[in-house]
This record gives sequence, C-alpha cells and structure tokens, in this order.
Amino acid sequence: MLGAMSTTDGGQPVVGKTHGGGDGAGHPPAARLRRAALALTVLHPVPSLLDALLVAALALVAGAALSGAGVLAFAMLGFQVSIGSLNDLVDADADRRAGRTKPIPSGVVSKRAAGTIVVAGGAVGLLISAWFGLAVLLLGALGYGCGIAYDVSLRRRGLGWLCFSIALPTLFGWVWLAVPGGLPQSWPLLMLLATLAGPAIHLANNLADVDLDRTAGAPSLADRLGVDRARRLLLLLMVIIYACAWLLLWLAGPAAPGLALGLAASVLAGLGIAASWAGSRALRQAGWLAQAGGLALLALAWVLTVS
Repeated sequence: MLGAMSTTDGGQPVVGKTHGGGDGAGHPPAARLRRAALALTVLHPVPSLLDALLVAALALVAGAALSGAGVLAFAMLGFQVSIGSLNDLVDADADRRAGRTKPIPSGVVSKRAAGTIVVAGGAVGLLISAWFGLAVLLLGALGYGCGIAYDVSLRRRGLGWLCFSIALPTLFGWVWLAVPGGLPQSWPLLMLLATLAGPAIHLANNLADVDLDRTAGAPSLADRLGVDRARRLLLLLMVIIYACAWLLLWLAGPAAPGLALGLAASVLAGLGIAASWAGSRALRQAGWLAQAGGLALLALAWVLTVS
C-alpha cells in the first residue's frame, strides 16, 4: 500500500502525517501526493483496469468496433470500481483493527464518498449494459450481483469462490452478446474453463492477504483450508486449466498470435504460482495479479484461435 501510516491520539490511522501540519494545505507536496495515491486505491485501479482491458480485447477479437469495445470496457470499469469501493466500505472497521493502510480507515476517503462511488459505478455499468439490450443487461446485473454478494456476505462464509465461478463465465457471455459476432465456436468449453478459473483466482487473492484477513477476523477460503492445502489446490486448478486449454488450442491449430499469447499466459501463470508460495505479501500480491493476467491472455488466445 502507498503512504506511511501513523496513529493519532484517538487511535485512528492517518497517512503522511507530519509533525507540524494537519490535513490539506498543511501537508508538504510529497505527503499530499501519497494521500492522493492512497485515495485512488479505493477504486482498486489495477484489477479494475485489468478487467476493463480484458473486456475491450475480447470485444475487439469478437468483432466489435473500437468505439463499442471502449464503451463496454467503460461499463466494466464502472462495475469494478463500484465493487472495489464497496469492499473497502464494508471492511473499513476490520481494516482499522488490522492496521491496514487503506483509504477509508486512514481518513483520506470518507464513507460517504466511497458510497457515492459504489452507486455511480454500478449505475454506469447497468445503464451501458441496458443500451446493448435486455440479455446484456441481465448478464451485467448477474455479474455485478456476484460482486456485491461477495463483498457483503459470501466471502465471510467461505463461499467467495462461488461468486468467482459464476462471475467469470458471465463476463464472457456479457461481452459476446453485446458484439455483432455473438458467441464464438466451442464457447461451452471456454465457459467451463472460466468456471474453474474463478476459484483459482480467488485462492490466489486469498493467499496474498491470508495473514491480514486472519488478523481482521475475516478468515478467507485459504485460511479455512490451511495455507499449504490452499496452495496445492491452486496449483491443481491451474494445471487442469492450462492443460485443457493447451490441448484444445493444439487441436484447433493455433495461429502465431494465439500461440504467442498462450505461451505468455503460461509464463505469467508459472511466475504467479511461484510467487504465491513466497513469504513476502508484496510478492504474493504480484503473484495473484500475474495469474489473473495470465488467464486473461489465455482467454484471448482461445478466442483468437476458435473465432
């Protein structure tokens, strides 16, 4: 996380506090930049942008015009920043107890501002989905609902993986029904792999934060399984996903672009899985992002090959 965290007399964490200054203009420029950077993390910019770029790429490969792909990507960005901000809003008190440097407990983003982002982002995603038709709206609402259910309840019951299993294949259907090309050939196979990829990404994300989640009193699936068992399950899921994907790609006879994307995806997956075994939380965080990026490239390789 960005910024330095200190503690006020009242026990509330603040970011970039100096000995001689308060908020706003009292902060030196470097501290203000740290506060601004921390405030932006309420949007969960890296996974949000990754999902938006995946949507744009899938739409372009499926035959959408650049403008249509951009509109769909913006809708996904709205959904993701809404879900991410709600996650921070729901976890604000637990994050404060765990000592996490997060924007709401650190005081750089108010709960009201986070709530406004939640409503605005969701509205953008749903309105754009409706513009593409009823089927796209329903799938968009289903995927968004999975994110809301994850934030509010299911992850605390050890069922967060279920949200990912539903949301990831829903994302593909949402994109494909919005573009002129429609569903690609052999789409049920990709949907099956996406259903397996959801729990894999969920576990990788859990492993990145397992210690902090335990401290905050919100045990994740990785914590319930045990770290060693969770890592072995993550490895098993990734091996199954990539083995099946490569078999299907090989049978389909991938062209050079699909082959290059598949190889890049496999390298990212290997690096990401290795990082999930690291002791450093920063490396584990990088590991789950690498695995997510690898799966996105693998999906593009598959769509390029079968379209």
